[in-house]
Order: sequence, then structure tokens, then C-alpha cells
Amino acid sequence: MEQNNRQPVEPVARHREIPLWGWLAVIGYMVLADNLMPSPYEGWALVAGWFAASALCLVNYGSCGRYHCKITGPGFLGLGILDLLDTIGVVNLPAWVTWTALIAMLAVGFGLEYRYKSKCGTCYATLGSK
Repeated sequence: MEQNNRQPVEPVARHREIPLWGWLAVIGYMVLADNLMPSPYEGWALVAGWFAASALCLVNYGSCGRYHCKITGPGFLGLGILDLLDTIGVVNLPAWVTWTALIAMLAVGFGLEYRYKSKCGTCYATLGSK
């Protein structure tokens, strides 16, 4: 009789991140939309850019599990909603509010990722963790 001495195989973590060109395309789109679009469409183009950045971050978290994507994905979604409300005229926000929210969201996201990495030794969170 032949014995089966195989070791159980651990699941391999998928650390596939969205390439840099994907992020550069969204940033380039938003810069061009902000500077080249006619005024009535400028706000809508920026709203679409924030939602695209949110989708990139959430998809990136699903495929690679970087810790900051847990914060920046919903943060970009929040910025999209904030700019949507501004575009349809519900609120009238100065530009510094959006920039401050963006910088704060990035600082919190990457700051917590740094803290997580220093405690756990990796910047990749388990996909089921809270």
C-alpha cells in the first residue's frame, strides 16, 4: 500500500497590484478635465475621476490586499460624493475642502498601513480582517 505523505498546501496570497499606469491615467484624466473641460462639464468630469479612483482602490484591495486601500477606496468614494453634491448645487465648497480631505485621507490610509506593517511585518492585510 502506498501512503500519501503530501503536506497540506497553504493558499498563496495574490499580491497583484494595479500597475502605475492605471493610477497615472486617472490622475492625468482629472488634471486635464479640470483644466481643459468647458466649465459646465468640469465638475462632472472630476466626480467621475474620484469614482474611478475609488474603484481602482477597491479593486486593488480585492486583488492584492494592501492595507491602505481599505481606507483610501471608501475615501475616494466620499470625495466623489462630496464633489457630486457640489456639482449639483446642494453644497458650495471651496477647493481647499476637497484638497484637505484628500490629503487627510491619504495620510490616514498610508499612516495606518505603515503602523500595520511595523506591527505585522507586512503591508498586506488579510482580506477578511477588520
